[in-house]
Amino acid sequence: MKKGHNRDWRAILTELTDRMFPERQFYYRSQGNVRFISLNKPAQGIVATVLIASFGWVIFASVYLLFKDQIIESKNRQIAHMEAAYEQLALELSDTQDHFVSLTSDLEAKHKQLSDLVHYKRSLEERSSELTDKLGTITSERDQALTIKRALKAQVEQLEADLDATSSRNSSLSDSLRKTRLSLSLVTMDRDGARQLHSSAAKRVVRLEQRLSELKSSQRDLIDRIRDRTHVGMGEMESMVKLTGLDVGDLLRLTDAGKSGQGGPPASFAGMENEFENSVLALELHLARWEGLQQVLQTLPLTPPADHYYISSGFGKRRDPFTKRWEMHYGLDFAGPFKTFIRATAAGVVTYAGRKGPYGRFVEIDHGLDIRTRYAHLHKILVKKGEEIKFRQKIGMMGSTGRSTGSHVHYEVLFKGRPQDPGKFLKAGKYVFKE
Repeated sequence: MKKGHNRDWRAILTELTDRMFPERQFYYRSQGNVRFISLNKPAQGIVATVLIASFGWVIFASVYLLFKDQIIESKNRQIAHMEAAYEQLALELSDTQDHFVSLTSDLEAKHKQLSDLVHYKRSLEERSSELTDKLGTITSERDQALTIKRALKAQVEQLEADLDATSSRNSSLSDSLRKTRLSLSLVTMDRDGARQLHSSAAKRVVRLEQRLSELKSSQRDLIDRIRDRTHVGMGEMESMVKLTGLDVGDLLRLTDAGKSGQGGPPASFAGMENEFENSVLALELHLARWEGLQQVLQTLPLTPPADHYYISSGFGKRRDPFTKRWEMHYGLDFAGPFKTFIRATAAGVVTYAGRKGPYGRFVEIDHGLDIRTRYAHLHKILVKKGEEIKFRQKIGMMGSTGRSTGSHVHYEVLFKGRPQDPGKFLKAGKYVFKE
């Protein structure tokens, strides 16, 4: 863009010079011959430049000659003004020097006075230090005297107290001697009565030992009957838990009985024989295991999540309904009519209630003992996070939200975060809830 602009100016300038300085020819006659001189554009430019410069010089020289006297007079006035100003500055400098000499003399006098004051202050400080040291010595001597006075006063008070205590002790010793004589007579009487009580107590101990033997025998019979009655029930409960595929020991360690880790015979049996104590301890452990199994069965989700359903997809590998590839299915699909009520398979606390990606509307319940259940593809959720849920309480409606091909609920059971086969839990539930 800039180069094009330069070309335009050059073209305009060339056109202007062509108009102003066209080629000219000057003719002249010499000895009967006509001749001419040709002036081109550069030559005409040079001639024009010389003429303009000469004309300008003539004008400048004329103006300078006309105004020369005025210029010289103006310069002379400026010089005179500067000389007057210089003389004024010289006078001011002289006055300033005099004032400076006066200030210097005053400053020296003030400095001498200040030096005298400093020496006087130093002497006062030395005197004050000496007085302070003397005051400290006097104060220390006074404190020592007061200490000695207090110590002497304390010794006098102690001596007076010792004197009073000695007097009272003498009187109390007399009283104690009289009381000792009286107590000795009473002890003699008590000794005779104790001999009579000893003979009667020996007979009573024999009767108590016989009664204790009969009591231990009846307690052993009672322990045996309790253990026999609960043994059959414990075997059935352990079998039901094993049907779910979970380890009974792992579950029992998570129960209240397993966490407490307490046991041993009660204090009332402390004086019994080891055999009886061992039987009592064994019964307590037996009952603790029985209570733990009861808690496990109450926690396990052993019922289906719907009252009316059919299994549309099982647990394990299957062909994905969308990709048609073999993939793992970590739950059971319970199909049924749209908006069928979905129920909690065990009591617990809701840990999640809302949408969750391919699960659609989704509910998760924590039942304790590291066991959780999940309910996916719901049409509607009837609970909220943190709510305590009862067994078989309605928690939602069957639907087809999320990654779903039809009305059903995707149901999962997890133990310690690992998916379990819900079908095994339903199989165990048939024995628990049989009519």
